[in-house]
Amino acid sequence: MSDVMMDAPRRGVPAIDFDALGGVDHARLLRSLALHGERVGHGRYHFVGGAEPHWVDLYTAAIPRCDCADHLWRETICKHILAALIREGNERVIGELGRLFAELRPAA
Repeated sequence: MSDVMMDAPRRGVPAIDFDALGGVDHARLLRSLALHGERVGHGRYHFVGGAEPHWVDLYTAAIPRCDCADHLWRETICKHILAALIREGNERVIGELGRLFAELRPAA
C-alpha cells in the first residue's frame, strides 16, 4: 500500500484505491442510491433499505469496512460504502454519479 494510502485515514480521506479495484462499479453505485442511511459518528453509518441493515466505518481502519457479505467475502467496495462516500462528499464517487446518470439518460 502506498504512503498516500497509509496516511489517508489521518487526513480524513477514506483509503480506497479505486483504480486498483477497476473504478467505481456503476451497478453498485445505482443500488447505493436506494439506501437510507444515518450518520452515527465520524465516517460511521448505519444503512437500511437492502435485505438487511449494515454498518459502515470509513476511517477507523486502514481501509473502509462494511459488515455486508459483498464487502467481506468479495473484498470489494459495496453499495453501503459507496452510499457513505456519497454522504461524505467523496469527489471520485460524486463524479461517477454524473457519468452514471449520463449512461442512464439515453435509456429513459
